Amino acid sequence: MSKFKNKIGRSGYASGDDASDVISELSHDETASLTSNTSKSSAFRSRMSRFGKKKRKKEGASGSGSTPSVGSASKTNSKSTTPTAASTSARPQAVSPPGSVSSASRRSKHSNQSEEKRLQKDAKSRFNIGLVYLKTGDYSKAQDNLEHSLYCHVQLAGHNPKMYTNQSLYQIASVREKLGDCYLGNTAVVDKCLALDHFEEAKRLLDSVHPEDAPDNVKEMLERVDEKLKLPELSHSGVRKKPPPVTKKYEMQGNDKAKKTLGIGVAAVAVGGAAAGGAAAAANNNAPVGAAAATSPTQANGKKGLKGGFEKFGHNIEKFGKEVAGVGLGIKSGFEEILGLEDSDDENASGLRASISNMHDEEAEALKIAISHIQRDNHRTALNHLLSLKECEAMQNWAFRALMADYMMQVADSAMESSKTGVAVESYEEALAILKQDEDTSEEEDLSKARKGCIKGHKMIAIDCEGFGDFRSAIEQRKRACELLESENKVVPACHQLISIAYNLGKVDEYDKSSVILSDVCRKLFKGVTSLDYMPSDRLHLLVKAYHMRAICFTKMAKWKPALDQYDELIPLVAKESGRGSLDYMSLTIRKAALLVTLKNYAAATELLRNYFQMADINDGAGNELIVGPDDHSLALDTSAAIDLKLGKVDDAITTFEKKLAFLEEHLPQDKEMKSDAMHKLGCLLSYKKNHEEALPLLQSALDTRKFLFDGRNKFLIESSWAVAATNQTLGDTDKALADYEILLEKIDLVEDSPINSVVVHNSAGKLFFEDGKIEAAVSSFTKALEGVESQGDDALKKNIMLNLANALAAKGEIDGAFDLYEDLERMGKRKRTQLYYFTLYNKSLLLIKVGEKEQAKDILNDIIETRSSKADDTKGNVYITLGILSVEEKKIESGLNYYEDALAMFVDERYDISSITQTKKLMAMAYLETKKYDVAITILEDALTELSQPGMERKFYQRKAEVWNCMSKVYQRRGDQSSAKNFAKLALQTYKSELGERHPITLRNVSNVSVLLLEEAEGLTKSEAKSIIDAAKFEMEGALGAFLSLNDSWAYRFDVASLKTNLGLVAVWQGKPKKARKLLKQIEGIEVLADSVLEKRIATLKVLLEKLEKEKEK
Repeated sequence: MSKFKNKIGRSGYASGDDASDVISELSHDETASLTSNTSKSSAFRSRMSRFGKKKRKKEGASGSGSTPSVGSASKTNSKSTTPTAASTSARPQAVSPPGSVSSASRRSKHSNQSEEKRLQKDAKSRFNIGLVYLKTGDYSKAQDNLEHSLYCHVQLAGHNPKMYTNQSLYQIASVREKLGDCYLGNTAVVDKCLALDHFEEAKRLLDSVHPEDAPDNVKEMLERVDEKLKLPELSHSGVRKKPPPVTKKYEMQGNDKAKKTLGIGVAAVAVGGAAAGGAAAAANNNAPVGAAAATSPTQANGKKGLKGGFEKFGHNIEKFGKEVAGVGLGIKSGFEEILGLEDSDDENASGLRASISNMHDEEAEALKIAISHIQRDNHRTALNHLLSLKECEAMQNWAFRALMADYMMQVADSAMESSKTGVAVESYEEALAILKQDEDTSEEEDLSKARKGCIKGHKMIAIDCEGFGDFRSAIEQRKRACELLESENKVVPACHQLISIAYNLGKVDEYDKSSVILSDVCRKLFKGVTSLDYMPSDRLHLLVKAYHMRAICFTKMAKWKPALDQYDELIPLVAKESGRGSLDYMSLTIRKAALLVTLKNYAAATELLRNYFQMADINDGAGNELIVGPDDHSLALDTSAAIDLKLGKVDDAITTFEKKLAFLEEHLPQDKEMKSDAMHKLGCLLSYKKNHEEALPLLQSALDTRKFLFDGRNKFLIESSWAVAATNQTLGDTDKALADYEILLEKIDLVEDSPINSVVVHNSAGKLFFEDGKIEAAVSSFTKALEGVESQGDDALKKNIMLNLANALAAKGEIDGAFDLYEDLERMGKRKRTQLYYFTLYNKSLLLIKVGEKEQAKDILNDIIETRSSKADDTKGNVYITLGILSVEEKKIESGLNYYEDALAMFVDERYDISSITQTKKLMAMAYLETKKYDVAITILEDALTELSQPGMERKFYQRKAEVWNCMSKVYQRRGDQSSAKNFAKLALQTYKSELGERHPITLRNVSNVSVLLLEEAEGLTKSEAKSIIDAAKFEMEGALGAFLSLNDSWAYRFDVASLKTNLGLVAVWQGKPKKARKLLKQIEGIEVLADSVLEKRIATLKVLLEKLEKEKEK
């Protein structure tokens, strides 16, 4: 490529001081636009100056062989006294005498500059004025101003859009767009063809520059024009007029000025001169063309005779043929001056000249346009035009290929400076491909420059892609860079690219491919190296990196043994390179320890961590910074905690996580994700140790942090939600637990790779719903859990879910379904008789009692008591309670109390269960109440209240405490102390309202209980005294009834509804409203109540009182 450098020839794009004299002020052809490009054109021409082996003549005439191209202007040598060469324009030129050329040129230049400034000012001001008129709707004035602006721009830039500067192109396109808007908005113009023409011309101008080279506002303009071209007013415009036919009128008959105006140029002059018989001779004698054209053949013959005239005529015809042949090349001949070939006749220049001469017109035009766009820094547009020439015939010539490669390199270098990396890389690649075709003749400097440009560009694009997260595109870019580096035998830089490729493959989880690439890196680094001792330091560093990354890849692929082997190779290398106490060495030691834990080699892992922590403690004691980074130290703490857990040292693991949390607070306070992970794990361990009160704040804080960090479907967020819900459930905070479970159940099926078992979540949620009285929700959760457990193969979990579902179905009233599940469980567990088997028998007995099969239930309960298996111990306490309840119902109070005593002993001796103890004491008090031993009953209940009032238990056992108060209310009621009874009932009601809410079913039942006490209190009062009490009770009961009905579970709350309606019926009887009482009674009769229950007796009382009232009303 250096053959085309450093010999600068005069460019065809350059313009001299007198250039303006040969530019028609009407035509403004290509010359007008080309003359503005003076900064770089000579550099382009210099590329081909090597072909000019003869020195340029310093005389003004260049000879007949230097026919300039259309649009070029020759420059006068002001130092020469030789007459000026003929101008290429058809316009006659007067020859200025020596000494007067400079002053005339200066005056012309000054005049042109003033005219140019005036046109620029007019173009801008008229455009702005046109915009104002366009916005105000004065389309006529807007049109006048915009057309004048367009005229000024054309005067400045010329008529050839392909040679416009970017600024001129965008300005003219903008004027065209606004003129289109003017014609489109003008309602006086029916035919919108002119608007369509302006829009299409604006689009054509804008499309001539590739969008990649255009600024954003130009792209927006193009989008606007495209939208306007789609308007229905333009799509239905009338048929355009046909263009006028092509005519040669002006070529045959027109004068010189007309020819110049129409751009006919040299061809017309040559024809006219030949017809006159003297144009060529005049040119040879350095005479003005106009003068030659004015000389007729007759005048010539008169001077030299007939023979001389014919000889001269023949000579002129021969010269005319040569000139016409030169002019016939048209635009192509202009490349001689552009490339500096006008005075070069060596073999290479001739070959290049011939190649360009044989190009099609559109190919030559594309080359010239490409050169123009290079000048204007339209890199993508220039490249596209150059690429269109790849298949042209001229590419068969090596000189033309060298020229194309040089232009490609210019585009690439300029695009790289302008940060258009994509265009630069493509240009470098094309230049490299062209140069490789002539690798034997191309200079190594040029090949190296193109190759380096490709490498740099591919690396820059790869870095950008990695920043955007497009790792696959980055891989392809680095592969190409690596290929180019390998072609130059640059091993270390190529390995750098391969390591980056491996890293990007890891980013897209293709660790298998990454490990293969890294193995290839290792092979390349060992090539030519006999031993690690002789490996250069730059290669050793890369080898360490490759080993480390390969160990990570093996770990990610769960290939634990190969990963461990890789660490065994890597750690000695790092020790050699950095030392045993270095950061890298310690970091790898920690990672190896974590891998050993995975391989269950806890002893070796413990030894590695012990050495690290010893050094860390020494370093910390000396007041130094951490040996390793905070992430690696956190990994060491996690690994140590994992070892403790594997060895059953839960307390040590808790201590380790507490240290980690304190470490994160000090060194990584902004790392919310790592901190939330530590809090979650510490909270789970504390819950495991039954320290739920300490665990809940940590778990809740971890959940709150993860809600901020992740979206609702993140697995870590689900994990924390489950932990908080389970802990709240354990602590008895039913409302919060229910809220957490409801959210959890909505999202758990949407989470991929969930860390928690959805079956366990559904089962736990079902238990909570069951305890809260939401039987339908419980049945639904247990059913989903049972469906999910089938595919897991967990037999123990399946049996647990079956038992829970059977209990829920029994509570719902689906007796057959419940019995089927109980029998299946009994059959499945009969052989091993696990703890679940005895729970199944116990729950089956409860269902038998419910359906009236008490004797069969007693047989099952007695069998459980008589068994000697320790698996039944957890069930026996509840069995004693159930047998006691059955005995009290049968009026066998002493037997019942004995059963209660046995149950109390089980709960106190086997496991101190305060909740079960309270339940048992409550039943004992009710049994003593049946024997009217009120003081004993009150003493037992007060003892229970004392146990529940211990510090820290008030919040946890509020429900049991409220139950005891209700029992106290019943005792005082039976004792006849209505005031105390009412006060204890109100205490219970207030507790439920504050803890469960006013619309909770348990709260509503207590509202009913208080209302019954009010009614009983009113029975002993006069009607006037009782009215206010009864009205208050009625109001409370009607509110409770409405709340029960709004729960939309008529089966679950049927007895509550029946009880409230019965009481309201009694109120209606007291108020003397038999119709309302009868209506309520009919509604109650539709509900099946238990026989011999208190509710059944109250309904019977209502019937008697209602019949009595109706009879009184009949009288």
